[in-house]
Order: sequence, then structure tokens, then C-alpha cells
Amino acid sequence: MSAEATVLLGQHRLVTLLQQAIRRSRADATLIACERRGQTTLRFANGCVHQNFHSETADAWVKVACDGRVGIATTNAVSADALRRALETAMATARRSGPSEKGSRRRAVTFGAAQSSRPITAVATYVLETVIQPIAATIRAIHHEWRRAERMGYRLAGSFTAGEHELAVVGSRGLARYQPFTVAGAKVIATKQHASGYAAETVRDLRHLDIPAIAQRAVRLAQAHRDPRDLPLGRYDCLLEPDAVADLLEWLGYIAFGTKMLAERTSCLAGRLGDRIMGANVSIADDALHPAGLAVPFDYEGTPTQRVALIERGVATGVVYDSHYGALYNHPSTGHAMPYDETEGPLPTHLTLASGTAPRATMERLLGDGLVISRLHYVNGLLDTRRALMTGLTRDGTLLVRRGKAVGAVKNARFTQSILEAFSRVAALSRERRLIADPSSGLSSCLAPTMLIRGFTFTGQTR
Repeated sequence: MSAEATVLLGQHRLVTLLQQAIRRSRADATLIACERRGQTTLRFANGCVHQNFHSETADAWVKVACDGRVGIATTNAVSADALRRALETAMATARRSGPSEKGSRRRAVTFGAAQSSRPITAVATYVLETVIQPIAATIRAIHHEWRRAERMGYRLAGSFTAGEHELAVVGSRGLARYQPFTVAGAKVIATKQHASGYAAETVRDLRHLDIPAIAQRAVRLAQAHRDPRDLPLGRYDCLLEPDAVADLLEWLGYIAFGTKMLAERTSCLAGRLGDRIMGANVSIADDALHPAGLAVPFDYEGTPTQRVALIERGVATGVVYDSHYGALYNHPSTGHAMPYDETEGPLPTHLTLASGTAPRATMERLLGDGLVISRLHYVNGLLDTRRALMTGLTRDGTLLVRRGKAVGAVKNARFTQSILEAFSRVAALSRERRLIADPSSGLSSCLAPTMLIRGFTFTGQTR
């Protein structure tokens, strides 16, 4: 990693390239979004780094409107010729498509123009030190931690990622947005026989990534997970750690909080806006500008991102919009447009669950008898989306608690649970929250506390 090795084209070069393509367009309206990324990844296991690679990718999405018809094309080459071909493909697609509105009457379709005069919030998303810090220091830290773990009888495996990327959106009516980003993160799994523990962290600034703390947290959880026992099926009071909470929130975002799901009445919010559907201590928002998250100031249409209250004190209050669904429902875009070939409509990508008042250190005592779940695996939220019924497995450290103290570990188990019902039985939320994000992305994140739920349902065992 070095400043000279940066893969970014930079604002002037990238925006100018897209503007030149826009000027060649013969469509009534044209929008181009481009995302370029360069990342270095290490994967390690069995006492060595077994993969070390650098990848560079580029994606551009072209959307045109012509005589009431819309066409979309994509390319993974960012050059004048590639963009010209993508524009031609999008135009040909528009000519073959039906009118964008119901009925035979065609009308002009515009996108990206109304937002061009709206300023975006200035946020610091690029940290040069993440790019220039030598990767050798990270490798030494990993070596040190796996030697420490081996002396204790544990093995470490995991990955480290650090990189930079840039997002630009340009429209035919003067819209021009650009933002650079850096992101770094590590995931570590500690194992010993049947015991395992997991820890991870994602940051914008590599200097704040604490490899020893991540590895030691994974080892401590694995130590507590020794000799796991079978878990009888039934309902248990559970402490869900932030990683587990984030899995459930992200699935809710996918099946419940987008306008398309609301329109198709597959969302658990359909027909229930204004109703209480969760506990009064549950408030969920999408906030791409939250200072503790991975901030992103605009979406793939160049619209400034807005905080959207989705659940307020248990009451269903809203969903997120892009320009298409905003026009259909006479609602301004909230800045949640996805890449143009995405078929699920606008989606929340920066979910936050409001914290509570309980210190995390006291929550086992509040739990009494039950389970502490570190994270989930293979979650499926498509069983019954109207009820937000989900299933999945616990993973990497599920602990049994008796009278407020951990007394052992249990094997991974399958849950099947309506999350609406579960989030109606939240007894406490920690005042601390943790950022959960995939370092290979950097454009999405979740901010979650630890959550105490009464009566979480387990329906299967692993052997």
C-alpha cells in the first residue's frame, strides 16, 4: 500500500469521463453511476497467511429515458468506448421496452435532475493512512496473535481487508456527485476441538483497527464455549450480541423497509403504517450520515441521503424511496436508490437500532436464565415476510446462563421466530452499540446494541 499505488481516478478525471459520455447521449435524460474499487486481502489459517492478493474492480450503470421508455445497461470497464457501448445498449433497450407508466400514453421520464441543486452533507470518508500504511505491520500483528493463541491451544483463522474506492454519479441536467472512501477490517475465528469464537471490526481508518483486541476477543469467546452441550428445543430468554442483532436488522431491511415490498404488500408494514408492531423500546432508522457508521452522503442517483425513521417506539412509521417509487407515490426520494440493475427497488443500507440504558456488563444479570448468542448463520427471512418469520443457526459461541452467570456452552441450534413478535418482547437494550459492517463493501453498515429478548424460539439441534 502506498499513496503512489492508489487506484482512484479522482474527482476531476472520473466526473469528466462520465460527463463526456453524457454529452454524447441522445436520450431525453441520462444518468450514469460509477463505482471503482481497489482492495488488498489477506486470508490466514493454520499459522500462516495462505492468500494475499490485490483486486481492482470497476462498475458503471447507465440509465436512459427516451419518449417515456427507460433502458438500463452496465459495464465493468470505465473508458470512453465502454461507456459509449453501454449508452447504445441502454438506448436499444429503451426502444424495445414498454412505456414506464401504466397505459399507452407516453410521457417524459426524468431522474437525477431535481436533486442536482440540493447540496450533499460534507462527510470525511477517506483516510490516506489506510492506503499508505505498510501491510507488513498488519501481518506482524496477525503472526503475534496466532502464536499467542497457539500457546493457549487455540487456532486462529480469518481475513484482513483494506482498500479504497470512489463513487461518482453524473446526470444530463447538471448533476455531478463524487465521493472517495477507505475501509479496513478484520474477521477472526478461534477454534479448539468443538469450541469456537468469533470477533470482527470494520473502520475507515486502518490506524484504529486493533488486531490484538479482535483476536483476543475471539479466543475469550472460544474459551467460554468449551464442551458445548445439546440444547433442548423450546423457548429461551436470549441476549443477542450486536452481530446477531445486525443479521436480523439487515433481513428486516430487505423484506420490510423498502417501498417495493410495501407496494407489493409482502412487507410486514403493509397496511400497518401508524400501527404499533414492535415493543415501545424499539426504534429503527436508516441513517447513512450517522457519525458512528460508515457514512455515505448520496445514493446511486446522486440524491442526498436522508435519515428515515422506520420504527419509532414500536410504531411503523415509514419506508425508504428512490426517484422511481417516489414519483409513483408522490413522495420525494429519501436517497436510497440502488444500482440501476437492482430489481428490489430502494433499500436501507445503514440501519441503526436505538440504544437502551442497560450497561452491557449487567445484562447477564438481567437475563437471569437463558442464552447469550454471539452471532447467527444462514439466516433466511423469506419464510413468511408478512410476519417477518425467519430461521437460522447460532454460531461461534452460544453460552448458557444460569442466575445471571455463564455456566457453560451449548451446541449450535436452529431458531424459527417471527421477528415482529421477538422485537415485541425486548426486555432491555444495551447503551453501548457496535458498528457491524463487511470491510469488502464499505458502502453499508449497521449500528446495533446488545438486545435482551424474552422467549426466543428454537426448533432444531445440530449434531
